Amino acid sequence: MEEQNMNQLINKAKSSNRNKTIQKIVPVTAKEINEVQFSFYIEKELLKKLKLKALQEDTSMKQLVNNAIKKSLKSN
Repeated sequence: MEEQNMNQLINKAKSSNRNKTIQKIVPVTAKEINEVQFSFYIEKELLKKLKLKALQEDTSMKQLVNNAIKKSLKSN
């Protein structure tokens, strides 16, 4: 009796025509700024403060670091 119920469930699952989700592929747009990857070590407390500031200003850590570097280079 259980085998019959199982077969009925399998047949029901096979017969149902669910709409399958199709993933949309979008090409990456060209970046306006030429970027390179750069890695460095930072003090743990500075990183915590940077993350907090990025959250508070609703921006990325990358943007904060880039802005700080630009500001520092302009002042020289």
